[in-house]
Amino acid sequence: MVMANQDFAGQQAGEEVKFVFRRHPSVMTRSIIVVGVILLITVLPLVLWSKTAPWLWYALAIAVMLVVVIIFRSWLRWYYSVYIVTNLRIRQQIQQGLFRKTAVDVYLDKVDNISYNISGIRGSLCGYGTIVLYTTAGDLIMTRIADCESVYSNLSTAIRAAGGGTDRRNNEEA
Repeated sequence: MVMANQDFAGQQAGEEVKFVFRRHPSVMTRSIIVVGVILLITVLPLVLWSKTAPWLWYALAIAVMLVVVIIFRSWLRWYYSVYIVTNLRIRQQIQQGLFRKTAVDVYLDKVDNISYNISGIRGSLCGYGTIVLYTTAGDLIMTRIADCESVYSNLSTAIRAAGGGTDRRNNEEA
């Protein structure tokens, strides 16, 4: 989790950034496996037949370029996909490529409830999990969130400060 006083596109007057968080780097695991397979498929024939097939060096050069593109794309999607929590809302910005980004805003005073779930051995060991914000308009499901428990605690505090959560509903019924 990164504490920040930064501006972002669409920030409203009087809106303060409280904190920014993102998904756990393990979301890049699939790309790393693909890179490993590509390198294995390329390097193994090179080791076995490099003297009889010198063209394999060209295949290795192409594979290395492909690996760089895959790793860069995966890192780009992870690094620029962020959750920005302000005093008014949470913004989910998902980078889906160089030229495609989606954003979803959930105003904190509209959140009815929040929950988190850490499941599996990888999630427990790495400390990532799923956080769900429940609203009347629908749920915002955030998967593989790094430092899930800390983010959940900070989100709960921000939601209560903005007037959201079950406390608001209980006060309205009284």
